[in-house]
Amino acid sequence: MKFSTEAIEKMAEIMVQEMGQLEMAGRGIGAVETTMRELLREVGVQALGKYLEQKDEEIQEQEMVCECGRQMNYLFKRKATILSVFGRVSYRRRYHTCGQCHVGQSALDRSLGIEAGKVTAGLAELLAVAGVEVAFEEATRWLERFLLFRVSDNTLRKETERFGELQREEEAQWQQKSQPVSWLQARQREVGKQPGRLYGSVDGVMAPLVGEWRELKNIAWYQVEKVRSYQKRRRHAQRVGEQNDLQAQAISYACDFKTGDEFSELFWASACQRQADLYEELVFVCDGAVWIWKLIEHHFPHAVQIVDWYHASAYLPPIAEAAFGLDTEPYQAWLDNTRSLLWEGQIDKLIQACQQLSSQASSAVHKAVTYFTHNQKRMDYAFFRQQGYFIGSGTVESAGKQIAGLRLKRAGARWTEQGALATAKARAAWLSGTWDVLASRRATLPLVV
Repeated sequence: MKFSTEAIEKMAEIMVQEMGQLEMAGRGIGAVETTMRELLREVGVQALGKYLEQKDEEIQEQEMVCECGRQMNYLFKRKATILSVFGRVSYRRRYHTCGQCHVGQSALDRSLGIEAGKVTAGLAELLAVAGVEVAFEEATRWLERFLLFRVSDNTLRKETERFGELQREEEAQWQQKSQPVSWLQARQREVGKQPGRLYGSVDGVMAPLVGEWRELKNIAWYQVEKVRSYQKRRRHAQRVGEQNDLQAQAISYACDFKTGDEFSELFWASACQRQADLYEELVFVCDGAVWIWKLIEHHFPHAVQIVDWYHASAYLPPIAEAAFGLDTEPYQAWLDNTRSLLWEGQIDKLIQACQQLSSQASSAVHKAVTYFTHNQKRMDYAFFRQQGYFIGSGTVESAGKQIAGLRLKRAGARWTEQGALATAKARAAWLSGTWDVLASRRATLPLVV
């Protein structure tokens, strides 16, 4: 948005004159900046209030109709206060009431999407952005530094959860739209096949609710690209476990507290939202959880399936520790050898190497062999690397860690299911880059009268 250069210069001159009347001598630039910000905030409060009153005058007299269908009667100009990005703003506007229902309403409030005593859409977005990043109490302290006024923890929480509810409504629309076969067929004709590869990673992470822990299921869709700045080491082969030349991009998330079967609908809807069903090649990199692969095979039986390298390799250290002791020479030698077998996709030899230590580490060996046997076809890492597939989560953090781990699982946190889910869904939208959709919907929410 462009503003008049002349207007900006005039306002700047006025501000300089005002600042000159203040006792700023000897104070550093930080104090000057803070004082100027406070001046701008006060100007914003006054200007927004005058702007609203002017808009109220500009609105032509119109019939105000109540929800009951009766015409509302004009009473008088009534004072209202809203909480904006500048702080509390007061203004007066024409007010109407219904003689039958005794419900009052303002044409100005209705036209601009504001409500007396409530938070404006602009401030609501800032509150929600802070709320999806850090704990609500901490977020209010952050915002006070930026906005120069304080908003209550409860107000910030409500606005964050409101964004999460808007995301839930978005997902409900995805689910409804993605079910009819006619819609899917029409999309295939209109959009057609999408070139390249799309990746998906499904995960579950426990979140602390009041009185219990519940699993929040997550799906991340993303693409993978070569890192242009990466240079391979000269005269050295790629080290075991390294894929430093690849990185994830364009990541989008979805999450919910549901069983595997119930999560299926959101999984499919989010897949359609990312056009996963239209890609030339679809690749899933996940851990070995049975419910995950059951879900994938149901919806995408022809997709490439890869067990995350880091989950698979994590089964080896417990065997080495039980058999040789932690960080001993035999421990490290055995671990280096078996990790190399895993890296090269030699799973039969890997299983044999584990079984040879069954007498020293029976429990750890049983877990590893069971895992490797059930996922053997998903662990052909030499072939996967040859084809240029991403095989691990070293570059892209798991969906569970990004959503639940970094926001819900904070020290002392105990959530209601509704609050945890709303905050998680709002955070998923923020991380996915679809926040503007929710902000637009929040700005046009119908008023509560």
